Amino acid sequence: MNRSLAWKLAALAFLVVVLLIPLSMVRGLVEERQQRAQQVEQEMAAYSARPQTLVGPLVVLPYRKTVWTLSEKQQDGHTVKEWRAASADESVVVLQPERLTLKAGLDSETLRRGIYESRLYHADARLSGGFRIPARAELEAPAGRGERVEYEWGRPFLTLGVSDARGIGALAGQLDEAPLQFLPGAGVNWLSAGLHAPLDLAVGGDARTSTFALQLKLAGTGELAVAPVGKAVNVTLSGNWPHPSFDGRFAPVRRQVTGQGFAAEWETSYWASGFTDEAVAACVKRGAECGLFGGEQLGLRLIDPVNRYLLAERTVKYAELFLLLIFGAVLVVEVVKRVAVHPVQYGLVGIALALFFLLTLSLAEHIAFAAAYWIAAGASTALLGFYGSHVLGGWRRGAGFAGLLAGLYGLLFGILQSEDVALLMGSLALFALLAVVMVLTRGVDWYALAPVRRGPTDLGPTDPVVPDEVPPEPKRD
Repeated sequence: MNRSLAWKLAALAFLVVVLLIPLSMVRGLVEERQQRAQQVEQEMAAYSARPQTLVGPLVVLPYRKTVWTLSEKQQDGHTVKEWRAASADESVVVLQPERLTLKAGLDSETLRRGIYESRLYHADARLSGGFRIPARAELEAPAGRGERVEYEWGRPFLTLGVSDARGIGALAGQLDEAPLQFLPGAGVNWLSAGLHAPLDLAVGGDARTSTFALQLKLAGTGELAVAPVGKAVNVTLSGNWPHPSFDGRFAPVRRQVTGQGFAAEWETSYWASGFTDEAVAACVKRGAECGLFGGEQLGLRLIDPVNRYLLAERTVKYAELFLLLIFGAVLVVEVVKRVAVHPVQYGLVGIALALFFLLTLSLAEHIAFAAAYWIAAGASTALLGFYGSHVLGGWRRGAGFAGLLAGLYGLLFGILQSEDVALLMGSLALFALLAVVMVLTRGVDWYALAPVRRGPTDLGPTDPVVPDEVPPEPKRD
C-alpha cells in the first residue's frame, strides 16, 4: 500500500477518535434534557395529581376476638372452675365484590411549563356490583376443646383505594339504595390512600347480598391503573387520547384506537388475577407491607409516540455510523477521482455532522420533531454540498456528495419511524453501500496507487497545476 495512503488512514482513524468527544457531548446533552423533562413532568404531577391506581371498593368487617380458657383452682378446700381470657385479637374481614363493573371516560389535556409538557386526564367513572355478606357462622371460627371464643363485631365500612387522593374531584354512591357518606382516608393500613364510608350493616345469622353503585370523578397524570379485585371483573375505559398504551398483566379483550380516541374492555376473574379470599386475608395480616394491590393491575398510559427526546436519543445512536460512512465516501472519491482532501477538511465535515444532531435537538424543543429533523438535515446537506463542491474539485462531485448525505438522512428518518423493521432497513442499506464501494473500487490497485493531484482548494499560491496527461513531443523534420 502507498505510504501516503497509510498515513491518511491513520490520520482519519485518529480524527474519528477525536470527533467522538463532541458526539459524546451532544449525547450527554440529550440525556440531560430528557432527565430535565422528566423532572418537570414529576413536578407538574406533584401539584396536580400523580398517576392513579384504583383499588376496590371493598367491604371491611372489623371485629374483636377473645379466646377464653377453662382453668381450675383450689379455694377453701374445693375445686373451682373459672373462665379466663387467654388472648384477645383485633382484626378485620375483607370482602371482595362478587362482581365489579367499572366504566370510565377519560378527557385528557396537556399541561405546559416552558418547553416541557405533561398529560393530565379527568376520568368520570361509574362503579357497580354486589357483595355477599356471609353469615356469622361462616366468619367465626369454632372454639377448640376447653375453650370459648367470643366475637364482638364493630361497624363495617366500605373502602376505596386511590393512590393520590388529591385527584378526587367528587365521590358519591349508594349501598342497597342507601346513600354513602365518604370520609377521608382508606381506613386500613394496607391501602396508602383513599376514602371510606361507614355502613349500616350488621353480621347476622343468615347470608345476604348487597348491591352498590359509585360515581367517581378522578384526575391523574399519564397513567390510570385498576386493581381487578372481585370474583368477576369487567372494566371499560375510553377517552379522547389517540395514543394509549395498554399496561398490566391483562390484555384488553376488545380494543379500538382511532385518531379521535380509544376504547378498551377487560374481563377477568379472581382465578386469573390471584385476588382470592386467602390472598386478601394474607395481605391484611401483613398490613402496610402488603404489595398485592400494587402489582396485579390492568389499565393504560397516555404516551407520546413522537417523544422528541426519545427520538433525539435514537438519532444520536447512529452518529458514529454516519461519521464513518461520510468519511468512507470522501476517501473513495479521493482514490477513484485522484483528488486530495486534507485531514483538516475531514475534521470540518465531521464537526458539521455533529452539529446536525445538536441542531435537531434544539429545534425539536420548539417545533415538531419531523420538521426539526428535516430543517437540520436540509441545512447540513446544503452546507456540506457547497463545501464538498470546492473540496472534491467540482460542483458535480459536490452535488453527488450532497445527494449521498440526503439519502443517508432519509434512511435514518425511515429507521426512526419504523422500529419494527429498523434492523432490516439498516442491514440492507449497509449492504447496498458496501456493494457500491466495491463496484467503484474494483479496478483500484491498492498496492501501487499513483500520487493524487490536489483539489482546487488545496493549491498554494505557487503550487503548479499538474496536467492529467503529458502532451506528446512535436515531430521533428
